Amino acid sequence: MSTNTTHLHTQSLAAALDRPVNLLTPVRLLMALGVLLGHSFVVFLGNTAPEPLILFDITLSYAAVNGFFILSGLLITRSFDRRPDIVRFVVARALRLMPAMTVLALAAVLLFGPAFSAINPKTYFLDHNIWRYLCDVLTFGDTSGGPPGIFPNNPWAGEFSASLWTLRYEVIAYGGSLMLGLFGLCASRTRVLAIFMLSVLGFMVVRIFPDLWPPQFMDLTRLSMAYLLGAVLYAWRDSIHIRGRYMLPLVALALFFGPTASYEIMLNFALAGGILLVGFALPVSFAPLARIPDLSYGIYIWQWPIMQSLYHLGLATTPMVMLLYALILSTGMAALSWFIIEKPALALKTPLADWIKTRAKARKTA
Repeated sequence: MSTNTTHLHTQSLAAALDRPVNLLTPVRLLMALGVLLGHSFVVFLGNTAPEPLILFDITLSYAAVNGFFILSGLLITRSFDRRPDIVRFVVARALRLMPAMTVLALAAVLLFGPAFSAINPKTYFLDHNIWRYLCDVLTFGDTSGGPPGIFPNNPWAGEFSASLWTLRYEVIAYGGSLMLGLFGLCASRTRVLAIFMLSVLGFMVVRIFPDLWPPQFMDLTRLSMAYLLGAVLYAWRDSIHIRGRYMLPLVALALFFGPTASYEIMLNFALAGGILLVGFALPVSFAPLARIPDLSYGIYIWQWPIMQSLYHLGLATTPMVMLLYALILSTGMAALSWFIIEKPALALKTPLADWIKTRAKARKTA
């Protein structure tokens, strides 16, 4: 069978990761669209009604974000393990996030703010809070607001892009992967499993005693557990075999725990199984989907401000209309972002890392 296929019934995860073709980019796209679908209802209805696709208090967008972190944990752990170059790792991660984020932040304060703010342009540009928001976004700080007076009559008044909050935890996870690699913990799959079990314990403790911890611990333990599950998948890749018959027991086990904290833990395993199946075990007829450009990040960061703008302009009369317009416009913005910003930036990771290392070496010898 050709190595360019995506279908092997008994393949190990290690073998699947080594093959040149997979469907992980479409998987990321599906998860980004899941976030968009959920948020089309959230932006239109505000916090007065839940998303339509919800089970045991976990919504589709919530589950999709967990899926992003599981897949990220798998691929980022693999990336550093295969090439333990600190400079290249940091440069690659920065180029993946920052160029598109910088354009979004500048668009927020220079375009969306003046267009959709209740403040007149002169007062707007004299308000120091626009530059404070710009700094907050670019340093992954408090991204819960927006430029002054933006979207004043929306259900989420003052909110520019609620999706950005997860990116600070993504950066924290990158740092965790770097530490795991530097201390050699990735070389021992039992150590990675032990660290994951500690994250599960932390997740449970924070949910059993929520009043003892800052609210951010809820997010930190949730996303670190998902990310470390991805790291476990990589560490145990030789022992993990991708088979469709595992999915039903995983889903059944998650449902068995119902409305408890353990449900999310089990759901993450089901999500991981689904990611591996779609990413590596679909029939070869799906292989052309591997050529889809990676629009997931662009859709993820642009969909909320686009939906806020649609609501502000009165173009979204129902959540489904919001979904349709946002899908078209977010995909278009994501395509521009990928081909004009993200892809060219990622092409610089090796030359930029080499330049930094050369400059550092020259300084040492000077």
